[in-house]
Amino acid sequence: MLNAFLLKSKLFRMSGILLVILSFCMPVFSASLEASGMEQKKVTVNGVVLDDTHEPLIGVSVLVKGSQQGTVTDLDGKYSITAPADGILVFSFVGMEKQEIPVKGRSNILVTMRSSSVALSDVVVIGYGKQSKAALTSAITKVDSKDMAISPTGNPMSMLQGKVPGMEIRVNSGQPGADPQIIVRGGTTTAPESDSPMVIIDGVIRTMKDINYADIETIQVLKDAASTAIYGSKASRGIVMITTKQGKAGKGSISFSYGLSVDHQPKRMPLSGAREYLTATRTAALHATDPDKYLSGTFAMSTANKRNALNTTAFLDDYITNYGQGYVEDLLYNQGWEMMEDPANPGKMLIFKETDFQDNLFQTPVNHDFNINFSGGNEKATYYMSLGYLTQDGIVVGTNYNRWSFLTNASYKIRKNLTVRGMVNYSMRTTAGINENNVMSRAAKMPPTVRQYYEDGTPAPGELTSSFRTRLHEVYYQEKENRVSRINLSAELDWEIIPGLHLKPMFSYTNNEGKDHNFERYNEVVKNRPVSEAHNMDLHYQYDLILNYTKTIKDKHNLDLMVGGNYIYDNWYRFSGSGYGGTSDYIETLNGIAAESAKTTSTFEEKKMNSYFGRVNYNYDMKYLFSASIRYDGSSHFAANHKFAAFPGVSAGWNMHREAFFEPLSKVVSNLKLRASWGKTGYDNLALENTEGSYEAGKNYAGEAGILNTVLMNRNLLWEETTSTDLGLEAGFLNNRINLSFDAYYKKTTNRLLNENLWSETGFASIKSNFGSLNTKGVEIAINAIPIQTHDFRWNVDANFSIWRTTIGKLPNNGADKNRTGGGIIFDPKLGKYVEVGGFAEGERFGSRFAYQLDGVYSTDEDAANAPYDEGVSSGWLGKGKCAGDAIWRDVDGNGIINSKDMVFVGYIHPDKMGSFNNTFTYKSFTLRIATDFSLGNVIDNHFRAQANANSRNNFATIHDVASNKMWHKPGDIASIPRYDVESDWDNGKRNHGRPSSSTIGFSGGSANTLYIKKGDYLAFREVSLSYPLRTKWLRAAKIETLDLTAAVYNLGYWTAYDGLTPEVVGADAGKYSRPRQFIFSVKFTM
Repeated sequence: MLNAFLLKSKLFRMSGILLVILSFCMPVFSASLEASGMEQKKVTVNGVVLDDTHEPLIGVSVLVKGSQQGTVTDLDGKYSITAPADGILVFSFVGMEKQEIPVKGRSNILVTMRSSSVALSDVVVIGYGKQSKAALTSAITKVDSKDMAISPTGNPMSMLQGKVPGMEIRVNSGQPGADPQIIVRGGTTTAPESDSPMVIIDGVIRTMKDINYADIETIQVLKDAASTAIYGSKASRGIVMITTKQGKAGKGSISFSYGLSVDHQPKRMPLSGAREYLTATRTAALHATDPDKYLSGTFAMSTANKRNALNTTAFLDDYITNYGQGYVEDLLYNQGWEMMEDPANPGKMLIFKETDFQDNLFQTPVNHDFNINFSGGNEKATYYMSLGYLTQDGIVVGTNYNRWSFLTNASYKIRKNLTVRGMVNYSMRTTAGINENNVMSRAAKMPPTVRQYYEDGTPAPGELTSSFRTRLHEVYYQEKENRVSRINLSAELDWEIIPGLHLKPMFSYTNNEGKDHNFERYNEVVKNRPVSEAHNMDLHYQYDLILNYTKTIKDKHNLDLMVGGNYIYDNWYRFSGSGYGGTSDYIETLNGIAAESAKTTSTFEEKKMNSYFGRVNYNYDMKYLFSASIRYDGSSHFAANHKFAAFPGVSAGWNMHREAFFEPLSKVVSNLKLRASWGKTGYDNLALENTEGSYEAGKNYAGEAGILNTVLMNRNLLWEETTSTDLGLEAGFLNNRINLSFDAYYKKTTNRLLNENLWSETGFASIKSNFGSLNTKGVEIAINAIPIQTHDFRWNVDANFSIWRTTIGKLPNNGADKNRTGGGIIFDPKLGKYVEVGGFAEGERFGSRFAYQLDGVYSTDEDAANAPYDEGVSSGWLGKGKCAGDAIWRDVDGNGIINSKDMVFVGYIHPDKMGSFNNTFTYKSFTLRIATDFSLGNVIDNHFRAQANANSRNNFATIHDVASNKMWHKPGDIASIPRYDVESDWDNGKRNHGRPSSSTIGFSGGSANTLYIKKGDYLAFREVSLSYPLRTKWLRAAKIETLDLTAAVYNLGYWTAYDGLTPEVVGADAGKYSRPRQFIFSVKFTM
């Protein structure tokens, strides 16, 4: 019923509305054509006003000098005014130098205004329209393409890091093509790293990977609910609006750019060498329960390894006896093998070969980025066409990303008041896959005496497990590829029915197809030739119909009215198949698998949304500003009684500097605006199965086929809603040489759509429900200043700082204090009593971390004899006393027992402060840019270091700690790191390194040991770039108008206390793919 309703109400009713409006307005349209032919007594001057970057200026005052006759420029910077043929036109705008231009009988005058300092004249893209920055009443940040970072990337959002106050961007993966984490104003969930904002490109809902960064003109980030409410249920997490480059009337041009990037791993893991490793591990083996198992086995530290085995360590005498003196001498003198005395058996010699697995894990790739575009046009038509190719090899061997992109934007003026626009955007990207979460730690855990290659030159696996192998072995035997192609088509009609009244129907179509292929050839680790294939297809249709009217009354009252409708249809198709048992390495598809191993599945889902919206923008003489909007959304994923919801927004502003009483201050305070906003947005985070239930056929019960209810329905689900209040101030000083913006906001998310756990008796693990609320408050400050400006030199400073805090507002009543869910009890020495902490509790910040406090290491058995009873170990180790080298855990409550009540608070998973400080120095034609950004307020668990020192699951890890003097090695050592055991610390009850991480006290996963939890604060030295525009006679002779050269270093490094590879990870660092340092060289010329 809903499908029919939405389909008919939109496809047919929108068409009907369009036809009705067209037929109703046709007489007016005809009349306007007739009126255009009438002769005028005075000269009618038409034109466009641009800023010094050739962007249209909105709201420029155009007056006939000596009279009260005037007008203002429209959304496209256009104006029309009647003036005496010998008159003078006066153009003025805040932040721009006033210009007086004689008419001289001309009917068309193009004006380019120069900024007096930092311009306030930006045209800002808002929902379904544009607005001048001076008239803006909501929190929107605009970034021009020229201000984006210089770093070719598969996702342009990473180039905005530190550029937008209140928007946290974390690029915590260096894998080519990886998506950054994007959070606007703290997000709206308890897992904000998944709270990505909605992306709209040229009015169409899309993804950031759709677009080539070279095609971007501007990016606007809509942060408060007043600006985002016009998008209703999709806007709670913020909106990123992107405009792409368009053709301009004038001479056609061709532009080509090439970027070369040399990437490398900026920081390596501190691994031990083979001699250090053998000394530490074979000494530690002497204290194992069964020393001979480790000393004489076939482990990397053991001596029973044979020729061509996985590990190289062996007794020298055994090798000579088994393979001959000549063979051993060849190993030692020609193949890089070494000898050393066995620390476990003084007098006996070991033979081994050292391998630095980081040398074989990392590479230094040279990457390329090519872009060419054609643009131009005339008064009737404009065009912009581009083709781009980006190829990126990762710093980890066997990883890469390639993308082709094509974009065409075109417009054609059918009649004076009728313009059609079209866009075609195609992209195809290919990614070589890898498990990026632990790719670094696997190298850290690979002993340096493991064989890298067999004697026939093929890669050795390292270990005979599929989850713990050398990277070269994976690359040699595996085929992993993800291929995604996406095409987007859109068409828009702009019909000016009467002056100021525009009707804009728009249609867009997006087809996204993805294919995954995974196959592994026969080898000693994986012998069954597994294969898996997946095919995904996503279709997106979007229809918009917008009626917009702008009018200026008596040169003071500026009105902008907009109403519209929107219909969106999405469907998602998924197919996957897998199996194993193939008979040939040459058949990499599902055709080669054994029939009995085959597993296939396919799903289809669709969603429809129907929306109506409207907005009014009004200002009086650009002094008093007002805006209000409302959107009414309907979704097919809600039950019949809750399908629709309304999302209003309202904002107001006051340009105080335009008041007469402000004139005495104008030389000091050149701009001062106060603004306030309130709005409500939504989020429909649910699938149709959440309201209607899900069923699975083919289930057997007592020998009979049946249907199983797999997802429990809930037809009472409501829309998740976020209300937000924002107070803002914008100020300019000293003729706008210094600009300041300040925002304070409070937002509340209610009716959160979450999975609520159910009793096991129900037969279901959970049900989607509305419960709980979140409160976020924060402050954002941004400063732009020009401290020095001379004829040849200019210094520009951009800085911003944001602080926010998200707390739990309301939870379901459960009888506990603060309705706490999860968590546990610890002893608070300040209060002198036990308190409940962790989990989720009303009024508290979520994501808190607790750990056992490491106070040192027992030096001798005598010291350890008086250790408190440790209940924090695994059950099998309860009651087993401490010994020399064991950890000293702080007995916080002093009761002689170590347990979870002795845990201490160590910090929060998520940061709550961030900012940036950027400097641009221009001397004559040279431009030097230095960009930094920072993040504060979180801790990181260096989990891969904990696993290495704990010898996790007998991986015999090689991190340098095992050989350092900070780790305990023998009785009497004064150490800060507990001993290393060849028997895994996991198997030894998690007594020293990998303490049990209690999921009830804030975090599940990682280690609960203060030794490995560090502050995640960092200052990133993000970019240093130098650019120079070359202008010579020989270039002009070659018809090259501009030639721009740039050299840059991107992601130079971090100033941080965190001892892992990158501080941009969140929570626990398991050794994720780290971000490379890039040396970039680029050239761009325009003909």
